[in-house]
Parts: sequence; C-alpha cells; structure tokens
Amino acid sequence: MALRVRGVVQGVGFRPTVFRLATEEALGGFIGNDSDGVFIEVEGDPARIESFLRRLRGEKPPLARIDSIERTEIEPRGAMAGPPIFRIEASHDLGAATTGIPADAATCADCLRELFDENDRRHRYPFLNCTNCGPRYTITRHIPYDRPQTSMAVFTMCPDCQREYDSPLDRRFHAQPNACPACGPRLELVDAAGNAIKAGETDPVRALIDLLLSGNIAAVKGLGGFHLAVDPRNEQAVATLRGRKHRYGKPLAVMVRSLDVARELAVLSGEDEAALLRVERPIVLVRMRAGTGIAPNVAPNLPWLGLFLPYTPLHHLMLADERLPMLVMTSANLSEEPIAIDNEEARARLDAIADLFLMNDREILQRCDDSVVAVVDGAPQLIRRARGFVPLSIPLPVDAPPLLAVGGHLKNVFTLARGRHAYQSQHLGDLENLAGLHFFEEALAHLKSVFGIDPGHIVHDLHPGYLSTEWAMEQALPRIAVQHHHAHIAACIAEHGETGPVIGLALDGTGYGTDGAVWGGELLIASLTEFERFAHLAYAPMPGSTAAIREPNRMVLGSLIACGVEITSRVLARLGLGAKEAALMRQMIDKKLNTPPTSSCGRLFDAVAALVLQRHTVDYEAQAAVELEGCADEDTNKSGYDFDLRDGANAGPIVIDPAPMWREVFRELDRGSNTATISGRFHSGLAWAWVRASIAARKKSGIATVALSGGCFHNRLLTKLLRRGLEAEGFTVLAHRDVSPGDGGLSYGQAAIAAALLTQARPAARPS
Repeated sequence: MALRVRGVVQGVGFRPTVFRLATEEALGGFIGNDSDGVFIEVEGDPARIESFLRRLRGEKPPLARIDSIERTEIEPRGAMAGPPIFRIEASHDLGAATTGIPADAATCADCLRELFDENDRRHRYPFLNCTNCGPRYTITRHIPYDRPQTSMAVFTMCPDCQREYDSPLDRRFHAQPNACPACGPRLELVDAAGNAIKAGETDPVRALIDLLLSGNIAAVKGLGGFHLAVDPRNEQAVATLRGRKHRYGKPLAVMVRSLDVARELAVLSGEDEAALLRVERPIVLVRMRAGTGIAPNVAPNLPWLGLFLPYTPLHHLMLADERLPMLVMTSANLSEEPIAIDNEEARARLDAIADLFLMNDREILQRCDDSVVAVVDGAPQLIRRARGFVPLSIPLPVDAPPLLAVGGHLKNVFTLARGRHAYQSQHLGDLENLAGLHFFEEALAHLKSVFGIDPGHIVHDLHPGYLSTEWAMEQALPRIAVQHHHAHIAACIAEHGETGPVIGLALDGTGYGTDGAVWGGELLIASLTEFERFAHLAYAPMPGSTAAIREPNRMVLGSLIACGVEITSRVLARLGLGAKEAALMRQMIDKKLNTPPTSSCGRLFDAVAALVLQRHTVDYEAQAAVELEGCADEDTNKSGYDFDLRDGANAGPIVIDPAPMWREVFRELDRGSNTATISGRFHSGLAWAWVRASIAARKKSGIATVALSGGCFHNRLLTKLLRRGLEAEGFTVLAHRDVSPGDGGLSYGQAAIAAALLTQARPAARPS
C-alpha cells in the first residue's frame, strides 16, 4: 500500500515514528520526505497494515499535525521475500511545496532534564534540542526541511551527534539543529563596543545575570530575533529601557521561570495556565496581583501583565539563577522598527539601548517576534500570530488559486493562499516606514520561495493611503480590492469553515468605508462574496483626522457636537482644552477641514476614556480603550447606558446613536460616581445596543448566526457581554480563536473573499 501523508510531518520526528511502528507491526517498505509531505509504502499482513494506520494517527509525535492520509493499493514490491525490512529514504525535492514547515517549539522535558544533568554531555549547553523541540521556521531556507536547507548547515556534527542523527530509534534522528558543545553554536557576551566581557571562570550566562542584577540592559539573541532584557523589579532600569527604546507607555512582557512564579504574579485561571504551557509558549495577557514587587512602569495604568515561560535552553539557564526568577524580555528594536536578528545589525541598531549583548553564531534566517494570546470569554484568542504558529497553514473553506493578500496598515500580516491552505506571515508590525516595508518584502520573498507559490492575484484593502495598498498597486498582477470590515467578518466566517451569510459585527478603530468615511462600528449582513451595511454607529467628526487618534480629547469634542450635547467650560477643563483651542476645533468641524466623519467603535471608546479617565493623549494605539476596560466594574447585573437605534436617512442603515449614553455619563460624573461604575455601565450599554441591532437584522434577514471580528474584540469584557447577550436571544455566535480578530487577521479574510470570488467566477466544467 502506498500512502501520502500531508500536514506538519517534517522535522518533527515523524519518520522515526513511522519506522518504529512499521518495525513493530512486522511490515516492510520505506518512508521519505518530499515537498508534498511524506511518502510511505508498506507491505505485509493486511491486518497489520490496518493496525499500523490506526497507530499512525494515535501515536504521532507531539509536534506533528496530520491533515490527510491518502491510501493507494499497489502491487507488492517483494519487500517480504525475507525478514521484513523498513527503511528511511533520502529526501526528494519535487518543486512547489504543500507540506507544512514546522514552527519553532519550546524545549521539551527530555532536553530540559539533560540541560541540568551534570553527567550529561550537553549539561548547560544553550542550544540542545531534539525532534520534539527547538528552532524550525526561523532557521529554515527551503523545503524539504533538512539540515543543508537550514542555518545549521555550517556546523559539522561531531561523531556522537552524527550517530544520534543517523539512528532511527534515537529521539535526535534527523533533528536538523542537532549539536553539542563540541560541534555546535557558541555564546559570546560583549559590551556595547563589541569587547568580550570575561568574568574569571564564569560562563557568559552567569556573567549576564550578574550584570542584569546591577541594573544593566542586555540584548539577548533568541530564536526569532533579539530581546532586550532587564530586571522587572528595578524601576530605574525599566524607566531607562523605556527612554532608550522610545516606548513610553506600552506594557512590557515578562518571562518567568515557572508556572509557580507566574501564579505569584498573576491571578491565573485554568485556561490561562493552559495557554502559558502551550508548546508555542506565547505571551499570555493575565490579571496582575497586587504587591508583586514588579516595577509599576512595566505595565503602567493596567491591571494586566504579559507573562510567558522560557522556551529555549538559554532562557532556562538565565532564569535558573535563584536571584532572578523573572525578566522583562521585550522586542529588541526602536519603537515601530522590525526586530533585530543579525549580530552586527543588533550592535549597530541597539548600541544606544543595550549595555551588553549576549550573542551566538547561529544565523537567524527569519525575523519572528513572540506570539501573544489572551483568554477571552473562557477560550484562548490569538492576538499576535508569530513565533510558534508561523508558518503553519490555516484551512480555507473554498479552493483558492495562488494568490497574495497584503493585509492592512497596522499590525500587518500578509497571507499566501493556494488550494485549501492559507499561510499567514509572522506579525510584521505597522507599515509606517521603509524599514517596515523591507521586512514585508523580505518575509514575502521567503514564504513564496518556501511554498513555491507564485500569486496570480493580489488582494488589498480599499484604503488608497495604506502602504500595503500602494505596494499592491505597483505590482503587475490583477488586483482585488476588499472593504476592510468585510474582510474582518470573512476572516471569522472562514476560520469556522463556513461561507455565510451571517450577521457580522465588525468593531474596530479605523477602516475605509465605501462612502469615503472612516468606518469602525458596523453591522454587516455578509457572506464571503458580498455584504450589506445594515447598521452602524452614528458618525462623529474627527477634528485633525489622525491627530484625533493620538489626542482622544478631540474625539470627545467631535462626538458631543454631533450628539448636540452642550460643551461647558467644565467639560473643556476636564478635557484639558482651552477655549481658543476648542473654538478652533469647532471651526474645523463646522467647515469640515481635515475632519473626516467616523462611525468607529474604537474612537467611541477613546472618547469615553478621554472624558472619564481624563486620558487626553495616548502613547500607543488603543491605550485609552484598554485603560477604560481595565478599570471597569464587571458586575453584569448593573444596567447599561442607553443608545438610541433610529432609522437611517433615505431608508439607509440603522444608526446607533450614543447621545443618551453621553447624557447619562455626565449625570454620573456630576453625582461623583467612580470610574469603574461608569466604564462598566458603558460596556454593558454598548453591548446591548449591538444585540438590539442584531435582533433587527435577524428580523429582516432570517439569519441567526453572528460573527464577531475587529480589534475591539480584544476587549474581554465587551466580548463576554456581547456573547452572553446574543446567546440569550437565541443567536449562534462565531468568535476568533486561531486568527486574530484585529488587523493581524485581515489578510486571511481578504484571501477567503478573493478565493470565493475567483471560484465563483470560474466557468463550470463541461461534461465530458
């Protein structure tokens, strides 16, 4: 019998597992890798073959993912003429790859035991790995995934490592990064000038810890790039890092030695702990405990902390020192730049930030930041898809011709698609400058080469000012433009293997609308191929356009004027605005000068936060909204503020008007109500307004499934309130899990729409 196995089946110990199972079942034959997965032939007793197939799925290696097994009966080759012999063949390269490249995986328990075993030859070796763990995507050039195609090709294995690599029954059989202190990569600790730091007989890791405890900032080379490390208990060191990195308010991630340390720092649910322990080891956003000793400047004005566990042997060595059970480990870059990966690049770009550099001589071939996960409404939600998840494919519900979807402007991620597979890039960041565009092109060239995808179409956002759209317009390929919020809803539909139609709630900060306005609070009746705008938040002016994002007090002024709410001197004082400044903004609004209208839910959050929390300016996107969620009283029994639902002009979409909400907020402020109560009631009222709009949409369309997408669904409280409200009204609710609801999922939705449109446009096959 010939078998074709597709999925993540290379570099994960799949061939030795098959070898073991075939041998135990007394089967002859062979297995090999090629660009389409693995090919297997087995010959022997039919009952034994069936047992082999059952065990193949049940006993696959921990990192393997079997998407399909195709079986073909063939003539026996005579492998059973004597004692059964099963062999492993050399890899074949057949051109365009469809197999999944394995993602980078956290150090396994077996390797961890060796790391701290004084009698093991890999004791304290920071690069040990096996087929169940270690670097994969970040060191891979091409498929098939074999050592010559990785950055480990320059390290010749010593006899001991070669024996492990060649033995099918060893857990390091064909572990491509296999190495030891005698033959593998090495660490070097240097200062900012590049001079080696030597501390007697102390190894580089111990010397590093001594210097971190003294308040120094270190650049540490990891799997997908450098981290900047600092002691999170040292307020001065954290403040220095923020100043040098130009990252003034955004929270910093903290790596902790163990789950026990994480429990000391945060209140963890079972779902939080499961997310921390995933093999991808993402950063997990969790609720912080009080009095932990962590510097307030690590996560200013927030109740949440981004925690993650060590995922490389080096991390485990660093955190094994009892004096330092935790470390700030943040991306090594200036704010908004790509993460540094090369030794010389790191020293050139980070010399004004880091006091010392822990480097190594293993080349990183792909920049890949840490992934971020949060438990939202009781289930893990991927916020940032990067290390550990990329480049694993995401299924599509329809067949796609080869195509490229370039995503949006913020939190950019592109998607390459072919057949039923979508391959999302790692998180690339905001496309605000040439450095970001170069990273985009670098990652695109790599994934196109790896999977052999030559796109026939490019899919892009409608917004003409996005750098991704401008890039798409310069390419000599047919283009498909997709409305931003349609792409969000399509991403949610497609992730659930459906094609629609659904009622789609697309709530985010910014998206170019078909009427030229800035959308962001939308109820769409949508399928993969079309959408209707059924309801939206009332338009409010954005005085100064993007300046109103950086200065949310402008949004308060715009929203109050749109709602006809009186703006008193007391209001202006609360907003930190003088009479002249307010008059100028009102003039801009009246004359519609650089003041686009917006229906954005994100901007409404900003406005409420600016008034209630007096958050007049922000240091990072959504800061005001995140702080508003963070302070909310989550007592769901409290009544929410009212929103009006009124018919649109000329039979247009229903308009959700926040004017009654604003009046109630002012009454609460006059009564001296606390911010927790006001924020909680705002969340409840907003959620109920969207439930009411969904009920109206169901009445018109007969559709009872609601898809939730857009960056506002990173808000755990809003998501929980909406889901509960919708389900109480009999709706089925679809929410994101493996695709980000924010702009990181946009390109996946674009790809799903384009695939559906192109499939629909193909002529039907003629009967033969």
